[in-house]
Amino acid sequence: MRKLLFVAAFLCMSLTIQAQDVFNELLSSSLKVAENTQNDIETRKVATFKYDELCYMKQKLLPEVLKDTTNLVVFNKVIDLLNQQSYAMYQFINLFVEKLASGKKKKQEVVLAVFKNASINNPLFNDEDTELVHAYYNNDNYLTQFSLDTDWIKALEEVKKHEW
Repeated sequence: MRKLLFVAAFLCMSLTIQAQDVFNELLSSSLKVAENTQNDIETRKVATFKYDELCYMKQKLLPEVLKDTTNLVVFNKVIDLLNQQSYAMYQFINLFVEKLASGKKKKQEVVLAVFKNASINNPLFNDEDTELVHAYYNNDNYLTQFSLDTDWIKALEEVKKHEW
């Protein structure tokens, strides 16, 4: 019986570590791109946003895990949410860049507005620290003018519904 419990616990931890690879890979690759001075400044800024967003999500979700470090169900749910949100954010930004690149100035303004609205209208944490949450949203120096407090899954669904 002990062996069975040990094997089950090991499998759960293995799955969790593999699942977290999505978040970790996106975090690592974003940091590498942001720090690589061979990349153009806009590419580095987009990567900086991705890195900051991933760190923000992790910071917001960490207290859930720390409430009960022995509860694997909560831990796995948090890791799963972090991975799903991370991947949706990645897709959201890639779609944004694709749509932005395919249009003229007027269409680019529409694209930016649609994506910004999807970001701000779909909060994940309802964070009241608007200075932090809107650090990119209100910053014209960044292409990725999105809220850090975004439910990226919902925001992605919203922009995909838009008729381009």
